[in-house]
Amino acid sequence: MPHVLDSSRTAPSGRRPEFARTEPDGFGALLRRHRTDCGLTIDELAAASGVSVRAISDMERGRSRVPQRRTVEALVRALELPAGAATTLRDSARAGRRGGPTTPALAPPRTVADFTGRHDELIWVGDLVARSAEPADRQGAPVVAVVSGPPGLGKTALMVQAAARYAASFPDGVLFVDLRGLDAEPPRPDDLLLRLLIALGVQESRVPADQHARGAQYRALLREQRCLLLLDNAADEAQVRPLLPGDGSTMTIITSRRALAGLEAVDRLTLPALTADAAVALLQRIIGPRRTAAEPEAMLLDLARACGHLPLALRIAGNRLLSRPEWSIEYLLSRLADQDDRLDLLVAGDLQIAAPFMLSYRQLSAAAAQTFRRLAMLPGPDAGLELAAQAAGLDLRETEAALEELAELGLLQPATDGRYRFHDLMRLFARARLAAEETAVARQQVEQRVVTWLLATAVAAGRWFEPAYAGAPVSGPSPSDGRSWATAQDAARWIEQESDHWLGALRAAVAAGRHTEVLTVADAMHWFSDRWTHWEHWLEVYRMSAASAEVLGDPRERAVHLNYLSWAYTTCAHRPDLAEAPAREALRLAAVAGDLSQQGWAWTYLGSAARRRGDAAGAQTAAGQSLPLFEAAADWDGYAQGLALLAGSLAGAGQHREAIAQYRRLNALLADPDRAPSPLVGEVTAGHVHLNIGQSLLALRRWTAAAARFRAALPRLQRSGVRQSEARCRYGLGSALARLGHTDEARTELRRAVRIARHVGPADLVDAALHRLAELQPFGGRRVG
Repeated sequence: MPHVLDSSRTAPSGRRPEFARTEPDGFGALLRRHRTDCGLTIDELAAASGVSVRAISDMERGRSRVPQRRTVEALVRALELPAGAATTLRDSARAGRRGGPTTPALAPPRTVADFTGRHDELIWVGDLVARSAEPADRQGAPVVAVVSGPPGLGKTALMVQAAARYAASFPDGVLFVDLRGLDAEPPRPDDLLLRLLIALGVQESRVPADQHARGAQYRALLREQRCLLLLDNAADEAQVRPLLPGDGSTMTIITSRRALAGLEAVDRLTLPALTADAAVALLQRIIGPRRTAAEPEAMLLDLARACGHLPLALRIAGNRLLSRPEWSIEYLLSRLADQDDRLDLLVAGDLQIAAPFMLSYRQLSAAAAQTFRRLAMLPGPDAGLELAAQAAGLDLRETEAALEELAELGLLQPATDGRYRFHDLMRLFARARLAAEETAVARQQVEQRVVTWLLATAVAAGRWFEPAYAGAPVSGPSPSDGRSWATAQDAARWIEQESDHWLGALRAAVAAGRHTEVLTVADAMHWFSDRWTHWEHWLEVYRMSAASAEVLGDPRERAVHLNYLSWAYTTCAHRPDLAEAPAREALRLAAVAGDLSQQGWAWTYLGSAARRRGDAAGAQTAAGQSLPLFEAAADWDGYAQGLALLAGSLAGAGQHREAIAQYRRLNALLADPDRAPSPLVGEVTAGHVHLNIGQSLLALRRWTAAAARFRAALPRLQRSGVRQSEARCRYGLGSALARLGHTDEARTELRRAVRIARHVGPADLVDAALHRLAELQPFGGRRVG
């Protein structure tokens, strides 16, 4: 346990008891007697010892009863005391440091016997302790650390554990003060200074009434000491700042749910949730080895996940299992599965996971509390400023202030790019407050506002990639309070960042029967989806739009969205066996509607599915069927895709020279002003033409020509943002360079291919690139193969 300023302890049996002071000024009286016995004035003793006249005077008069050890040693040497007298003086000084009035509030709480994890954080504290002992490294400034984070993370437990571990480094003791920062009226700094001064041995009658004078007296005492000062649960910077030492080797650790960003020259640690391994280890230590052995480890992992890896929630769950030996972890998990009841079930005796959350919630302004509640209605894990403003019903400036307030109190976690996210259990708490404090009508109004904004904004973003719009200004809301995106990249970033939200809005629109809006969103996203094929939800999007089209009954719309669904089966779900049925139905409906273009697209999707199934002949036949339909409809975007399918199916059959001829035919189409596809489609297609010709040249072992095509493709594919195609291109370029003997450059391109493909797929490309890397020798310049 930490060494504490507490005179109530008794010495263990068999050891010499610590000096017990019998009079308030014992050390001072003893020092005065030794000085006068030596015939020294205070000035002479000060000159001989290096201790200031003021300090010696204060000690002799009992105004300072806690001299630091190096001060006492300097006095012993200056007085030239014999061994016995020196020991007595040292004991008297020690008693002055330790024998002050008992102040239970300043003794740290007991350490938790089953404390688990936080290895890196304890090492971090240890580094600070070492630094605090080296004044030269600190340039005279004391070490101050702030440990912040949401409630339930174990900030206090970590601090107490660190105090116990490093107590020996602080010979003048450990002071723990609960600042009660979440009280309606937290303690004032002058009251806290009074408590600290009394704990440091100053008689209450000698404590100045003025706060500034108290602060000066407090800092002067700490200047002569090496203490560990633990300031727990700080309200704000104004409460903490007067309690910080001015100089000396006392170290201070502050915990707070707020970041206390206004404090200067401090070390900071934002405490995260436990890792999965540490969370399971904590559960195991709580419930004990016998219970652990009787439960599957997978169940422990699931329970840790249900508790959000929060130490407080884990302790509650573990204690519930201990108090109910007939419960299995599986049974507890079944009860926690209902998110609406989870917070109510995470209670064990006086431990409640919702209680610390409520303390923070009560600190919020009305705007921040409203924002907190309503963000729980959003389907995604995080949100940006504009979406949060729609949910909160506030303007952007008010919303930003509310989000910062929530983050400051640990109720939201700042994420990347100005976004904010809930911890899982905090989201459940926000939902509970929403249900308790907002009417059903108000909740419905918020949901409708958010869904409408998300759907309209998704359409505006998606149309940047539709050939018919190609980035032209569109009506409807945009993500910056009415302003448009500056570039297609900005629109793409919004689609990706808010994908969970607009997908959730699409689901809500289907449930509410808003089928026309569902079709509009799906249409707007169609061309963008080619650039982001690794997103796992396109199949769901186009299943929903096909179902909405069926409800509306228009045969052409049904054909359009069944075609999209066929594409999603082949390209995204990798199920070309399921892609044929919707494409054939789309072909039938497009014929009924007299839509030549959609008939052409149906044949294209049939051909794509055949090609993925390895049916090169079927793919060529389908491509041949699509081309005259596209030409008759003057749909040159579709015609370009039909030609690409024909060329690709020839390459798939090993007919690479014939494939290159068709790719060159497509390249000529791109340059024909009367028949060229739209610029947006043309840019993407041009990149793929070079890529695919490069792959056929690679198959023909024409390494130099292949490398040139891949180099031509790369900037176009990068501009288009089709990351999977960029990965394939870098793999092809790396393969060609390896064959040409440019080993170092080949390795670079292959490694880039691996990095991209690991993020966006496909997985087989990762394996192929790693295999090709393994084939290369670990030195450059050698011709391979």
